[in-house]
Amino acid sequence: MDDAGRYQCLAENEMGAVEKVVALVKPQDVTVRSGEDVALQCQAAGEPVPTVEWLRAGQPLRASRRLRTLLDGSLWLERVEAGDAGVYECIAHNLLGSATARAFLTVREEPQGGRGSMIGVINGQKFGVAVLNTSVQQEARSGVTTIRSSISHVPASVGPLMRVLVVTIAPIYWALARESGDALNGHSLTGGSFQQESHVEFATGERLTMTQVARGLDPNGLLLLDMVVNGIVPERLADADLHVQDFQERYVQMGPGRLFVGSTQSFLQDSLPTFLRCNHSIQYDVARGPQPQLVQRLRASDISSAFDPEAEALRFQLSTALQAEENEVGCPEGFELDTQGEFCVDRDECSGGPSPCSHSCHNVPGRFSCSCPAGFALARDNRNCRDVDECAWDADLCLEGQRCVNLLGSYRCLPDCRPGFREAADGAGYVDECLEQTDECHYNQICENTPGGHHCSCPRGYRTQGPGLPCLDINECLQVPRTCAHQCRNLQGGYRCLCPPGQTLLRDGRTCTPLERSAQNVTTVSHQGSLVPWLRPRIPILSGSYHAWVSLRPGPRALSAGRAWCPPGFIRQNGACTDLDECRVRNLCQHACRNTEGSYQCLCPAGYRLLPSGKNCQDINECEEDSIECEPGQMCFNTRGSYQCVDTPCPATYRRGSSPGTCFRRCSQDCSAGGPSTLQYKLLPLPLGVRALHDVARLAAFSEAGVPANRTELSVLEPDPRSPFALRRLRAGHGAVYTRRALTRAGLYRLTVRAAAPRHQSVFVLLIAVSPYPY
Repeated sequence: MDDAGRYQCLAENEMGAVEKVVALVKPQDVTVRSGEDVALQCQAAGEPVPTVEWLRAGQPLRASRRLRTLLDGSLWLERVEAGDAGVYECIAHNLLGSATARAFLTVREEPQGGRGSMIGVINGQKFGVAVLNTSVQQEARSGVTTIRSSISHVPASVGPLMRVLVVTIAPIYWALARESGDALNGHSLTGGSFQQESHVEFATGERLTMTQVARGLDPNGLLLLDMVVNGIVPERLADADLHVQDFQERYVQMGPGRLFVGSTQSFLQDSLPTFLRCNHSIQYDVARGPQPQLVQRLRASDISSAFDPEAEALRFQLSTALQAEENEVGCPEGFELDTQGEFCVDRDECSGGPSPCSHSCHNVPGRFSCSCPAGFALARDNRNCRDVDECAWDADLCLEGQRCVNLLGSYRCLPDCRPGFREAADGAGYVDECLEQTDECHYNQICENTPGGHHCSCPRGYRTQGPGLPCLDINECLQVPRTCAHQCRNLQGGYRCLCPPGQTLLRDGRTCTPLERSAQNVTTVSHQGSLVPWLRPRIPILSGSYHAWVSLRPGPRALSAGRAWCPPGFIRQNGACTDLDECRVRNLCQHACRNTEGSYQCLCPAGYRLLPSGKNCQDINECEEDSIECEPGQMCFNTRGSYQCVDTPCPATYRRGSSPGTCFRRCSQDCSAGGPSTLQYKLLPLPLGVRALHDVARLAAFSEAGVPANRTELSVLEPDPRSPFALRRLRAGHGAVYTRRALTRAGLYRLTVRAAAPRHQSVFVLLIAVSPYPY
């Protein structure tokens, strides 16, 4: 190839000189894949016009169906074969001489498929040597590469389970994948010699491992592959209708001759979606060099899998394409550049900061996983643990005669007491619902305890509507026969018979008789002013005087007004009306109850006011209503039932903003420190008794323009393991403050949250006050 260049012929005599030139353009060495077309460039110029001739191994090349010389002198080869590789010579010559240039054609041999063996144990069943055969077909027009694999001699007890394991042929579809752009498939990168360790985990927890060793190509261009499989596959997949979905794999260069591959493969099981996770570790000869980019993505589509029980053959078909991510700078999520900036290394999310898991965190390359202690299971966010209700399982956990009671993280078997009874130290015990106020009676009903239950009844003069419903007054004046001889007045819980002027009631309380002034046992009383308490009318009479007819009986002084009757708020005891203590009835008041004569009054603790309902309490916002002014550098925190002036200091390099509790960093003093640009104090009052694992506040990141900042990460600074509050991630830029345990103690708590975006960060100090009252 050193002969290429510009040749000059100079002829001189006494008349002068003539210069002629032959110029030859040097052809370039070319590397192509088998089956591709190639042109070896060779262009010559000069006077006279030179002719170009091509030689190989010293012999001239003759034109054929696959080979011809183009008009510009280049050599055109169609559908290059392995035998076309070698040195090609381009000779340009004319009457003045010749010039020669050489080029080397390299034909990269492409795998035509694969073959190999597989042994192993699946679900405890060992199978013999299964034979793998793979073919590859590439359509010239679309460029789609279709891979078909068949694994024969697979027992019928194992084959149906393996239909979901497309990962079995992962080395095949990586080595034979169609290359796009600068991407290198497994064969181009490694030369067909590599070892792959695969780990598979199903959504239900079953795990399986594979060791796959590729040993290059055989003389027929088939990739040689040996596999060992061991693990568990969910048994329910054997009879299920399975459809494997398209998936992607990410090939990350983690070091010289070392790749990590991660993917999630989804599939439909009887039309229900589920998934499995795959991790591959690939090692190959360091001398082969790295991938063209740190990350390459393989896309698998049009996937089908089936098992033929008669042929004992497992069959897979899919199309694959490999692409180098040219626009992707750096490492993917879960990885970071090493100190030299050459390769990607795993980022350990479980250490070096707040744990993303509520309980146990397990780091794996490119991601992390959370686990829970016994009796708990992961929630839908795959980070927090929730209690497992073992008692809801179909399995009979307790013996006959026992009942299952779910506990936090466990369960307990207790004696199955009949309704109205409960467990005692020595067995089932008697429950007095009326005494413990666990009955279903209305407050104006009478609760009567019975063995194993209770009964709700109404006082005399009232009729029942059923348990938990108020008693209704009986209008005795409408009864037949007539209750009174002259006139009847209905009262709540009773009635009164009235007589015309000049007559008085007899002792039967129903019949009237003429008034005899000489009689000492009967008189008519006209009373002006207040009556005895239990005879006060509920509505004032406009005249200001009250009239009543009473019967004065000799002997013990007793009042009679028809039948035994007492006004609302009183009950009859020992023949007299006495005040009813309504405060003994449960749930009349939210906070406290004070009994009054004939009624009651609900009370609220200090810092609360009674609502118009007369029962519930509402917190008083002293900060607003009393215009509380705190010291500079403080905020008025309206807690439930009180208020506090809390300190909101700004660091030395910050200035206080116009809004209370806001601090801004002075950029002129601390621009390069990279600290948070803002510091804000937020206040959150909560009642006592909030249950565990309950969201009490939602956090969302927004830009100054009010646009959701979805690239913001929320995290807790200096988490306190004793605090009942923690932060969990909902999605990018969103989080929730939740209770790690039930709020059973009043107090002031502090939670510091950092919101970190690519170009700035903010810190929020959340002050949480728990009230001593559950409202």
